[in-house]
Amino acid sequence: MTIYWGILGAGKIAESQMAPAIAAVPGHELVAVSRRSLDAAQEFADKHGAQRAYDSAEALLDDGQVNAVYVATPPHLHARETVMAAEAGKHVLCEKPMALTTAEAQEMIEACRANGVVLTICHYQRFNARHQRVRSLVEGGAIGQVTAARINFSHRFPPQPGVWHHNPEISGGGPVMDLGIHCIDLLRYLCGPAESVTALMDTLVDESPVDDTATLLLRLASGAQAVITSHWTTANHAPERTNGLEIWGTEGSIVAAPISAKDSAGTLRVLTAGGIQDYAVEPGGPRPHVALLEAFGEAVAGDGPNPIPGEEGLAGLAVVEAAYESARNGHSVTLQDPSD
Repeated sequence: MTIYWGILGAGKIAESQMAPAIAAVPGHELVAVSRRSLDAAQEFADKHGAQRAYDSAEALLDDGQVNAVYVATPPHLHARETVMAAEAGKHVLCEKPMALTTAEAQEMIEACRANGVVLTICHYQRFNARHQRVRSLVEGGAIGQVTAARINFSHRFPPQPGVWHHNPEISGGGPVMDLGIHCIDLLRYLCGPAESVTALMDTLVDESPVDDTATLLLRLASGAQAVITSHWTTANHAPERTNGLEIWGTEGSIVAAPISAKDSAGTLRVLTAGGIQDYAVEPGGPRPHVALLEAFGEAVAGDGPNPIPGEEGLAGLAVVEAAYESARNGHSVTLQDPSD
């Protein structure tokens, strides 16, 4: 089965990652793109070999050849466009954060289920080859019982003219929605769901209607403790070392960085009584977006499971909402995993 892709919101991430990934996977073809500017959409289409360019989601979704869409518009449009795509019979790969709220996420899930289409969330870090090895090591007991974890994803990102991230009506919030959502999903993938969260969220540096510095303390369902930090206020001159994860257990520890590599490149070390094992991946390694598209195509064809179903995105948003509640009210918030 050929996946004929349409891209809603053919911007930076589609330019740098998704369009090249579509071109790299057999059985996937980019046929249509949309942007608010038709000229910009046409320029994107010409560069990446798409046959048609549109200036609205409605026009692209009316394209009869398109059978799957990549929703890469700003977050406030994700729910609306996913529901529209489902009602048009298109399968959906949606960027993070899945939506602005868990209520919107639930609407997306229900619309895709009602219309018999696949809904996958683009948490590509699950397909980073190093992270897949980390998961295998944890599940195989390489470091014993996991008792603690830490994930950091931070950089310096002040408000900028024409950039929507500091507008809560568009973004839904600050670095937790932008960066922390990746950490939350990765922690879930590696160590299981969270059962409670306590959070500090502050606007420390820039005049902004959203928070710019956040720390989350989570108790996992396994009993392990975890810390997630996501900041727009920390100058990060060595992301390959600091935007990473650490997992500790009764028999050793795992350290890996960076979490956001688009080619799986980076460090991965396992430290136990037997010494240090090095599983580093050199630049030019497996591309997570390519692997995600391959798995998505199998799910659409009925040859494999949905790699990251909407329920996983919903679970991540539930943690975000609980974190904001905790920060407002100054107490821990208990979670009920919505994916159960």
